[in-house]
Amino acid sequence: MKAAAAQKLTAFLRKYCSDPPALLTEMLKQPGRTVTISDGRALCRKGDVADDIWVILEGAVRVHDDGLITTRTAGDLVGEAAFYRLSPAQRVRGADMFASGDARLFRIDLSFVDSLSERQAGLWHEVVARVLTEKLDESQRQRSALRLKREEQERLLNMFVCEEGHAAAMANFSDQSSDAIDPEACDVLTWFSDIVGFSCYAASVSPIEAAGVVREIMDLQARLIGEAGGQIDKFIGDGLMAFWRVPDAARRKRHFPAAAHAALTVCSVLADMARERALELDIRIGLHSGPAILGDFGGGGRIAFTSIGESVNTASRLEQARFCMSGEKLGPVRLSDVVYGQLAGHAVADKFEPVGRIVSDKNDIRYTVHCSLP
Repeated sequence: MKAAAAQKLTAFLRKYCSDPPALLTEMLKQPGRTVTISDGRALCRKGDVADDIWVILEGAVRVHDDGLITTRTAGDLVGEAAFYRLSPAQRVRGADMFASGDARLFRIDLSFVDSLSERQAGLWHEVVARVLTEKLDESQRQRSALRLKREEQERLLNMFVCEEGHAAAMANFSDQSSDAIDPEACDVLTWFSDIVGFSCYAASVSPIEAAGVVREIMDLQARLIGEAGGQIDKFIGDGLMAFWRVPDAARRKRHFPAAAHAALTVCSVLADMARERALELDIRIGLHSGPAILGDFGGGGRIAFTSIGESVNTASRLEQARFCMSGEKLGPVRLSDVVYGQLAGHAVADKFEPVGRIVSDKNDIRYTVHCSLP
């Protein structure tokens, strides 16, 4: 063995062996164990019988299994996992290994291990154990890094889609057979809101100040909607859309009063805020329930998980209405007949007009609303 190779092998042994000279002597006196592999050539193939392991003296080895797994460099041991499996049937390579650049390696096979004395064999197995421990530690660090990366990706995804959309997207990403999130028909309770007077306010202050106020109002709504069991569908400028799944009587009984109470609380807190800061701002909130379709209705490779349907449009129209057909101004929270009808027996029902008013949209379609009382 050339002096340079012997020095590198010595460095490898001193790193992993508690008493390297006893083993080093035996290793160095065996000729023909240094091999050279040219760039790109295979050191071994997946499925090969694992007859050898190698200490990399120079260059590097790429480990592949349908893509690059890792790269091992000078001073690393490669091929030991398959080599040390118990039965010959299991002792096969689980990946391909190729030279990355010209590589020089020291080859160790079963005949070498069998030739070692008991003391030398113990030292050699100590080397392998420490190498494997180091690789397990490295694998653990990589898994931890991947977990943190996944958590960060999920956190970012949560910032752009609702809980339903996040769950559907993650399930879809795990299913390699499909690129689409299947739509689902379901009864939903829909919330639409819009900040009244915000455009004029934003034109009179700095962008930073306007953004701060709208974020504060959106944070308020998001918190109360979440506490009421709802999900934010999307933010639309200074407007907001949210929904609750209400496919059964139990959830309607629970979510309708909670949503109505959340809407009233938003109005109350915003009124206090406007009064204290002399802001000419108010809010309109429309709530309606009915059949809708939940799913990804995005395009261009972007996820847009939302609910669509006539019931969703109706909630939006209730929010947008300014006056009833008799010309009277509407209260800030507007409930459809469907929603108000679910409040019977709840204290929150007393906060709304018991007799509905009639409003119409631009197409002269008419709706009955129960507005919040002053």
